[in-house]
Amino acid sequence: MSFNYSKITLDDSIKIGSDEAPLKIVEYINLRCPDSKNYEENIAPFLESYIKQGKIQRILKHFDKEKYPLEVGNVFNQYLNYDTPEESFHLIKKLFKEQATWGKQRLSQIPHIAKDYGLSLQTKNRKQALRIDEEVHSVNVTNVPTIFVGETAFVETINLEEFKDAVEEYFE
Repeated sequence: MSFNYSKITLDDSIKIGSDEAPLKIVEYINLRCPDSKNYEENIAPFLESYIKQGKIQRILKHFDKEKYPLEVGNVFNQYLNYDTPEESFHLIKKLFKEQATWGKQRLSQIPHIAKDYGLSLQTKNRKQALRIDEEVHSVNVTNVPTIFVGETAFVETINLEEFKDAVEEYFE
């Protein structure tokens, strides 16, 4: 698959780590996607020490994918507060952990479930989702997750060893 890396922006995202970090890992995810959940729970923890050292910044972008059953993730994304990235990141981790429960609900139930999490609708998220949609089309991202380590792309099911190698190569 061919990607247009020059069209990737750091905007419209939840940023984890220092803006001064030399390596930006751009992550197109969906809250309902089982592969995005697997990435967050089994691959991304590898990045924590690099983030603490100020070497890596994670750039999380929710891709509102128009595909069943990912639509419930699209609705939940409308409730994330991008102005409080650390808080929203912890919520994302919790939502992935509890995905089996809320992810099977009908679209109409997600606003009620979001309120149970203490969330309210973020009106600006819809416009942000449209900008991200334009970006994923420009970059040629079609699947979630799609993770960029520099110009190395990892799509859907990600191999931990290959991912580690790509990150560590960057710092050699």
